Amino acid sequence: MDRRQFTKLALLGAGLAPFTNVAQALESEASKKSRAEAKSHKAHEAFMALDGVKMTGSEQIAMLIYPGFTTVDLIGPQYLFASMMGAKIYLISRNNDLSPVMSDTGVAIVPTHTQSECPEALDILFLPGGSSGTVEAMKDAAFIEFIKQKAASSKYVTSVCTGSMLLGKAGLLQGKKATSHWIALDLLAHFGAIPMKERVVWDGNLITGGGVTAGIDFALQIIAALRGKAYAEMVQLQAEYDPAPPYNSGSPDKADANITHMLKGMFEVLHTNIEMAI
Repeated sequence: MDRRQFTKLALLGAGLAPFTNVAQALESEASKKSRAEAKSHKAHEAFMALDGVKMTGSEQIAMLIYPGFTTVDLIGPQYLFASMMGAKIYLISRNNDLSPVMSDTGVAIVPTHTQSECPEALDILFLPGGSSGTVEAMKDAAFIEFIKQKAASSKYVTSVCTGSMLLGKAGLLQGKKATSHWIALDLLAHFGAIPMKERVVWDGNLITGGGVTAGIDFALQIIAALRGKAYAEMVQLQAEYDPAPPYNSGSPDKADANITHMLKGMFEVLHTNIEMAI
């Protein structure tokens, strides 16, 4: 081979080098993806083999919303319920249409179904709380009747925060232990309920949560009942729900007495309005 031929082959090899590198890179990426998929599949199989775990299901969950509902009351449980593989969530408006529903913090939620599209039999019927919006919802006879009808064929009848006021208005709390936001807790007695100063309260198929953030604990307990404790633990870890509040003032028992007194005074109008709507 003369020098000219050698140079030609060398140049040709150099020209092909980038293509060779690309092919090797693609092969490496495919190999990494394949190994990752195999590892994921193995982890799923191991999790499904745990005692009590129900990996997939077909739960029917209706979450009712109304103008002025509290955003986190809904979104906390909704996020966790949506983590149950196979579960179907129906966001249904008091207005019985698909127009956006404005929350008390200005976040608009778009319903997914109308009331007529709600399944006859539900695994979970859920009501979020609110303030003035809850009071107005309590005055809506058609909405209260819809709640009552759906509760009759629901496995679990549930609420967070002042959503329990709507359950009470529908006659679903009589003789039942229940909780609510601490501002309105005493009002549950007007519905024949037994007020419980607890974060989550179970009484038969009635499950009520305390104010706002209690919806996270509430939803995890329900997931454990439906899918097993390990499933609930997995969902909690996925959400990285590991509360470490900067201040120890999350309940009237822990907060500064003066702050509690002032906040209670600020909500006196709401307390009275709910009482008048009962």
